Amino acid sequence: MRSGSRVCYSLEPGGSTMHEDQHRDAVESLRPLRRTLGTILLAAVVASWLIWGPLGPVLYLGGLFNSMSVWDLSFLLIFLVLPAIVLWAVLAAYAPITWRRQTSRARRSFILWMVATGGLVVPTVVGFTGLTSSPSDRYVRGFARYVKARADVEAIQDWLSKLDANDYIIGENGTAEKRFFGSEQPPCIACLHPKWATVRPDDTRHLVVRLLWGGGFIGHWGIAVGHEDMPTPPSDTSDFGEQRFPLAPGAYVWSSE
Repeated sequence: MRSGSRVCYSLEPGGSTMHEDQHRDAVESLRPLRRTLGTILLAAVVASWLIWGPLGPVLYLGGLFNSMSVWDLSFLLIFLVLPAIVLWAVLAAYAPITWRRQTSRARRSFILWMVATGGLVVPTVVGFTGLTSSPSDRYVRGFARYVKARADVEAIQDWLSKLDANDYIIGENGTAEKRFFGSEQPPCIACLHPKWATVRPDDTRHLVVRLLWGGGFIGHWGIAVGHEDMPTPPSDTSDFGEQRFPLAPGAYVWSSE
C-alpha cells in the first residue's frame, strides 16, 4: 500500500460507518414529516374530489383548450349520477350493520367506494344549493386562460378602430349591430373560431365587438373588446345574469347561463 493513503473501517466487525449511521438517522427523522405531508395531500385530494368531483376538472381542462367536445363527456358523467346515488345510499345503510365484522382490507375497500361514489353524489347535491360554481363557470374559468394565451386584443382593437361608427348609429338614440361570420371575420378573430362576432356601439357610442361560443343547453361565453379605456362592467349577480372577468385593457371575458 502506498504511503499516505488511508482506508476507513468500522470500529465494530459487521457494523456500519459513522456516515451510514447519520444517513439512517436523518431518514428516520424525516419519516413523521413525510407521513404528515402525505396525509395532508391525501386529505386535500379527497376534499377536492368531494367538492368538484370528476366534472369540475374535466370542464376546466376543456375550457383551457376551448374544446366543445368536453361537454359530450360531461353529459356521460351526469348519467352516472343516478346509479351513484343508489349505490352510495346502499353503502351508507350497509356500513353500520357490517362494519365490526369486516376485515381491515374490506373496510379500506368500503371507504374507497364511498369516496368514489361520493365524488358524483356530493358535488351534484351541493351544486343544486348554489354553494359551488356551475359547470359553465368552471369551463369559463379555463376559457379565460385560453383567450389570454391566444387572443391578440391589440390587433382586434386595431381592426375595430378602422370601422366607421356612423354605420352603427341610427338617428339620435338608435343603434344597429352587425354579425361577422366565417370569411367576414378578420384573421385576429377568425383564428379563435367563434360562432360569430357582433359589432355594435356601447353607451358612449364607441364600437365594441363581442365574440360568442356555446349553446342553449350549456350557456354562452365569449370576449368583448372595445377601445383601450373601456372599463369592465360589473357582473350581474342575478340567476341568469352575465358574469364578467377582466382580460386586458379594453377587453373582458363574459359568460351567461
